[in-house]
This record gives sequence, C-alpha cells and structure tokens, in this order.
Amino acid sequence: MVSEELLWVLWQNLLFSVEDLTTTVGEQLIIQRNGTLNKHAGPDFSLAHLIIGSIEWRGDVEIHVRSSDWNRHKHPQDPAYESVILHVVYEADEDIIRADGTMIPVLELKQRIADNHLQSYQYLMESKAVLPCESLFPEVKPIVVEQMKQRVLVERLERKTDECYILLKDQPDWKKAAARLIFKSFGTGLNDVLFERIAENIDFNKLDRLSYAPKSVEALFFGMAGMLEVPVQDPYAVQLSKEFTYLQRIISVQPVVGYSEWKFLRTRPSNFPTMRLAQLAAVFSDAGWFAAFVSIRNVRQAKQFFSKSVSPYWQAHYRFGVPSITAAKQVGNTFINTFLINACITYAALEARYYKDEERWEEVFQFIDSLKAEDNAVTRMWTGLGMKMETGFDSQGALELYKMYCTHKKCLSCSIGYSILRNESVPAALK
Repeated sequence: MVSEELLWVLWQNLLFSVEDLTTTVGEQLIIQRNGTLNKHAGPDFSLAHLIIGSIEWRGDVEIHVRSSDWNRHKHPQDPAYESVILHVVYEADEDIIRADGTMIPVLELKQRIADNHLQSYQYLMESKAVLPCESLFPEVKPIVVEQMKQRVLVERLERKTDECYILLKDQPDWKKAAARLIFKSFGTGLNDVLFERIAENIDFNKLDRLSYAPKSVEALFFGMAGMLEVPVQDPYAVQLSKEFTYLQRIISVQPVVGYSEWKFLRTRPSNFPTMRLAQLAAVFSDAGWFAAFVSIRNVRQAKQFFSKSVSPYWQAHYRFGVPSITAAKQVGNTFINTFLINACITYAALEARYYKDEERWEEVFQFIDSLKAEDNAVTRMWTGLGMKMETGFDSQGALELYKMYCTHKKCLSCSIGYSILRNESVPAALK
C-alpha cells in the first residue's frame, strides 16, 4: 500500500515520470520548484513555483494518497490550506473545491511511479528482519552509509543533550549538568534512569562540603537510592543509615528511588548498582571532581579520574551483607570507553551546542573518532552486514541508526533506505 510518506519522498526528489505532466483536467503542468518539505502544521510543501496552463503560481503543495483525503483530514475548515496551488495524489477519486468555489488542480501519480520504486518500498515496509534493509544492504554504496552515520551521530548528540540543554537555558548550572551525565553513564543502560533521578535531586555545591567525609557522600548516595531502607543485618549499612538520617536533617534530602526498582538480575557483580554507587561516591568525595571531569580528553585522563579506590567495605563486598574476595574494584577499561562516549563526549557536545562553537564541535568529532567502537548486539548486527565498525564514531552512529530509524521503519527518512528505493537494480536482487 502506498503511503503519504512515500509520496513525500517521490515529490521531493521528483522520482516519477515528469514528461508531459498534466493535471487531472488536462492542463499542462511545469514544475519550476517543487517546494520545501514542511515539518510543522499546514500544507506538506511550501514555496513551490509552478506553471499550470498559462498561469504562473507560487504557493503550497499538499500530498495525499487519495484526493478524497482532503475532506477526510478536514482541510476545508483550516484557512492554512487556502494557499495550496497543487494537490498531489496517488489516486484522484474526488474533485476538491476551495471555499471560493474554484477547483484545486490535481496531479495524479498512479501511472507515473516506476515499478522498481514501489517494489523497493514494499520490500522495506514488509521486511520482517530486525534491520529492514538487511538483504539489500550490500547494494548500498559505502559513502552513503558513512554519510548517514555522520548525520545520525549529530542527531544522537543533540538528542542526548536535549534535556540538559533546556535546563541550562533556564539555569546555567554546568556542575549539575556534568553530574547528571556522570550518574546516568553509571547506570549502564539497565539502571540509568534511576541514577539520573538521584543526580537530579542533589545540590552538588552542597555536596562539595562533604568531600572531607567520604562516608557521608556514600551515605547520601545509598540513602537517596533507597538502599538503606531495607533491613540488612550488616554493621556498615547501619552506620550509613545513621549518617543518612543526620544528612536528612542538615541538607534536606530524601530517598528518591525505591529499592525494588533496582535491577540486579542478569548483571555482573561489577555492574551491580551497589558497586556503581560506591564508585560514584569515591569520585564525588574529591572536591575537584568537576574540574577533573571537564578536562578529560583521552583514556589516560579518564583512568586518572577514576583512580580513587572505593571504601574498604566495598573492596570486600558487592552487596550489603554479602562478603566477596577483596579487590580494588575500580572501573574497567570497557566501562571507561563507554563512560567517555556517554558522559565526556556528551558533555563536550553540550558545550559546543550551548555556545554554538564550531571549533568545539570539531573537537567532539575528533574525540569520539579516537575511541574504540563499542561491542554489543546492535553493532555486531551491522558488522555482520559489512558496516565498518572501528571507532566510537562508527558505533554511536550505528546505534542511533538502529534505535531511531530501523526499529521505527523510518526507511524513507534514511539515506540508506532512499538509496535502496531509487536503485533500479534492487528488484532484480530481490528475485
């Protein structure tokens, strides 16, 4: 079934026969300018320039699968559509009349769309594969893939900085923004929302006053995480609970996460939220954490940022009351790479975006291109199809492409999908 989205792409790129164009009543149609896609309310394309019959027109173009959709979408009641100079449809099944009694010119595309475009579109929309273009991906030129990765990487960085960007516009607290990104990165996907919730409710300027007492920082984090509300027969947990009760009085804090919300199952002990909270407490027990964080530009500096060991208790435990083999339990190289991508790169992008600094953006791209690509189920799917996966630039682009395009079947908004759509050799490859 043809969709409006497909018709938008066909009209925007003139991917249909444009020879001897006429309206449904036989008037000659010449497209001088097909207009600009409108992503907001109102007609689909604006600023079009057309010659219909002997009259030159400038205005909007509306696109529908059937011309009767004009009335079904209640356009006659919307003054914004009075500026439409051409109605482009797949099938003209009804004449459409303006409020002044004149007929809106209609271009029917039904007999003008090439079969290979329709077949490619049908394949992409009906594909049951996790990656809709899976079997046709080898047909796509590498430069198209690389350009799409670069485009979605920018989209990913903007999406990941949206919330902090809005908050900075209201109140430019860069320390708070940095802390939120650090906390979220420690959630490693499984608990990131919970870690971020804790950061949202901490005054990090007040926290600096506790840096002289690492146990107080630890009590604050575990208390806000709801980890101290569950009765545990463990002397250390009791100490932290007493300290948190004291902190509640002097800096007005409360638990913001329920213990039952935390996910421990199918997680390695090193990724337990208890261990991540202990590591965060070690980082934030240093009053210079913010200056150190914003200075990170490479793996060596990130390792230095995490050089402070967790408290002795956590060197011998992964959870309260459950002893383990004693070890330093510092963050590993894989986590550091992920931290650099999710916290440091995102913060640098936030700065570049906030200050509209092109040089800073260039530094962001160089930074991410210097990191190792992430290895996970999604990146492995792409490498299985032949996508280059060497640096953080590659893996972050691949993740965004999958999350925001492939899973939503937004193939027509993707350069890769568009390349498949217009590739005349695709139908043969499908047979």
